[in-house]
Amino acid sequence: MKLAVLGPGVRAMGYSTKRLIEEAKTAGIKTEHIPILEVKLVVNDKTDAIYGKKSLGKFDYVLPRIDSKRAGIGYPVIRFLDLLGVRKPYSAEALRIAHDKFITLERLAFSSVNVPETYLTGSKSVAKEIVKKGRLPMMIKLLSGYGGQGVMVMESKEAAESTIDTMQTLHQQILIEKFLKNPGEDIRGIVAGDEIIASYKRIAAIGEVRANIHAGGRGEAFKLTPEMEETVFKSAKAIGARICAVDMIESKGRPSVLEVNINPGIQGIEKVTGINVAKRMIDFVKSEVKS
Repeated sequence: MKLAVLGPGVRAMGYSTKRLIEEAKTAGIKTEHIPILEVKLVVNDKTDAIYGKKSLGKFDYVLPRIDSKRAGIGYPVIRFLDLLGVRKPYSAEALRIAHDKFITLERLAFSSVNVPETYLTGSKSVAKEIVKKGRLPMMIKLLSGYGGQGVMVMESKEAAESTIDTMQTLHQQILIEKFLKNPGEDIRGIVAGDEIIASYKRIAAIGEVRANIHAGGRGEAFKLTPEMEETVFKSAKAIGARICAVDMIESKGRPSVLEVNINPGIQGIEKVTGINVAKRMIDFVKSEVKS
């Protein structure tokens, strides 16, 4: 079996990508790290995606590690792999959906997954009208934010209007999300195929509402309820990803999904749960190739 792990270059490679490569090699898989920026897409009598002198179509499986910073170049590369019929955990369309917060919520809602009430507009006046009629606090988000970045909690309408002015100046679309009251916790479940391979709870730091670890939160092991498990599977199916993390909060006794992450970090969840998440992902990849 030949596996390509497609993602950032060596200098930008994080813990999760390194762990996946390490576990793949431990499993005896011929594994090659391919920096996505060094992939060459060729259109002529034979369309191909090439790294050095190798066609990515020759690999048995490609495991992408494409974050929002590289989604722009990642989309055409994954689209070429779709055309070449290369096995991988998601399509180019799933990549496009997952790296746009609003489209993600749209797909989830149409799949009967509970999500926060959310608005998207490119108009400053419309955004301010939404704020005027809404309840505080409220969330304003960047469409492509990640790791808790680009998520702003508005405690006053004056602050919300100022943020809207800034986003309009920067030519950003404005996403406004209803704040769901919860204990400052969110819950993550990681899917690999038809199995939830790990789950944990993230608890926000004092004075912070974002529970993301990058925002100072801490994690603890947590077993999903049956309703949460169903929500995780429905969410993964809604965006078309076989490997992903589903982030949700429990508010008023039911889970609401905030985000589906197709490039999940695994350092925190491995440390807290003691589960070898990287190995479980690689086990799934092996099963996909054998099927």
